[in-house]
Amino acid sequence: MAIIYAFGDNPLADGHAKEAAEILSTAYPNHSWWVECKGGVLVIKHFGISGTIGMLRKLSQLVGDANARKREIVLAAGELLERAGLPRRDYRGEKVTRLEVDKQYQKHFHSLPPPKVIH
Repeated sequence: MAIIYAFGDNPLADGHAKEAAEILSTAYPNHSWWVECKGGVLVIKHFGISGTIGMLRKLSQLVGDANARKREIVLAAGELLERAGLPRRDYRGEKVTRLEVDKQYQKHFHSLPPPKVIH
């Protein structure tokens, strides 16, 4: 069973995140996705890959044609899967065995800041 999380920091961003999550759940069945849209960017993460790694796309580059937006989202997520050694097909519980990052694509990876401890 897949887990899908989609969140936006305002109603429009929330709609973009939900649209991307629907695209990903159709393109990559049984994969669990975390899709976040805030500050003008869309972040795509996979629950099976480290929680601090994801693909980042600027919303300004995704507006307009729905088919082009869908293609860019599917390609970004597919690249993330390939770099982690996960299949683009139906997910069957495979484990991440590697995570390839090179300088050419490193700009597309998104890291979260360390969590703040609240006492």
